[in-house]
Amino acid sequence: MQEPKSVEHEKVIIAGMMNDEALYYDSIAELDERFFTDKGLKDVFTKLVQLGSVTADSLIRNEKNPRQQALIKTVDGEWTNKNDFEFSFQEIKKVFLKRQLYHTLNKTVNRFNEAEYDELVAGLEQEINQVSTFDNDESIIDPQERAVEAYQEYIDRRVDPDGAKGIPFSITNSKGITVGFPSLDKALNGAYGGDLMMIAAKTGVGKTGFALNLARHFSFHQKYRGYYMNTEMRLVEMESRLLAQIAGVNANEIMYGRLEGTQEEINLKENRITEAFERYKESKLIMSRIPDLPLHKAKGLARQVKSRYEKLDYIIVDYVGRMEIANSNMSTWDELYEITKELKELAMILDVPVFMLAQRNHDGNVEGAKKMKNECDAVLYFEPIEAHDEDYIQSNYNPREQDLINYKIRKEKVRRDDNPYPIYVVYDRAKNFINEVV
Repeated sequence: MQEPKSVEHEKVIIAGMMNDEALYYDSIAELDERFFTDKGLKDVFTKLVQLGSVTADSLIRNEKNPRQQALIKTVDGEWTNKNDFEFSFQEIKKVFLKRQLYHTLNKTVNRFNEAEYDELVAGLEQEINQVSTFDNDESIIDPQERAVEAYQEYIDRRVDPDGAKGIPFSITNSKGITVGFPSLDKALNGAYGGDLMMIAAKTGVGKTGFALNLARHFSFHQKYRGYYMNTEMRLVEMESRLLAQIAGVNANEIMYGRLEGTQEEINLKENRITEAFERYKESKLIMSRIPDLPLHKAKGLARQVKSRYEKLDYIIVDYVGRMEIANSNMSTWDELYEITKELKELAMILDVPVFMLAQRNHDGNVEGAKKMKNECDAVLYFEPIEAHDEDYIQSNYNPREQDLINYKIRKEKVRRDDNPYPIYVVYDRAKNFINEVV
């Protein structure tokens, strides 16, 4: 019995990754180093994940080892077509499973003489069940085993409730002032890994502004690693809107480089902007601008970020209406629903919260929203306050706070909260600053 290997298929995969961007993202979305048995090919795969979608020539220029350079050139010459790639893609996964089974059987053989029959069978069954899936899932949960573990988790939560919290939407600063969105923490107990949250707003109303404020709270005021996929704005505009919140300066002044005010005011702004850029440098926020964002590329990029930085705490997708499924014949609404399902799956596989931005139409609805909302753990509508909000605001906020409130976060769907009232916020559009009024 020999260890199953698939070196020829491994070569086809590497060749496809170097010659077709879509195949590159398909590969890093579903494969990792374990699927490669040849050390040279495994090293090439690792380098491709680190560098991104690059050609063989670019890879060779980044490689100092002459043997690896020769291997890359040889493998690149074996590129044929997508059909051959897709065949090898399936084969390499089959061989991987068979190889895991091979190691399982070898373990059993090595223990055969000293272990009892029942022990061998139980061990073999357990190993085979683990081989049948790439991830440690929770398909079958035994109550006798789980109850003990669950009770200990409960005790841990009682001792330290904040330890079981997701990524906090708010913090209390050194002055004792709470900033951010404490009512979202009450509603959701933080942002949990595996959750998919939709943030929806009409065009120009502020969905990107809201998302960038979340990124600021998560990755600047706290140290969570985030990945912001942007499909619309130029990177300089995104950065200007993000840093404006921190510097307390109008975003357009940062973006266009024209600071307004007296010379003294300009000097103060310069200092705050410089400090904001330093904080950006030290932050944990990864941003990208991807005008064309097919689903497979989004999934591949998320895995690439997690692989490169070893940690990923949350993802923001801005926005779902600009995403697509390659070669899809589905209607627009069915495609959006399928993308939503896949993003929920991505959140669960990577164990991170995913914030999915969506567009509301003239009537205030999200196209295909009913099916999409079913896949989401939370749906938040960001919108200006309306006349019918006035009574509640006047009854629950003091005059100073009433003057600040101009927007609200409406909880269209929140699984863990029964408070029906919106979250009222102040939105300074010029500085792109949003904060709950508390």
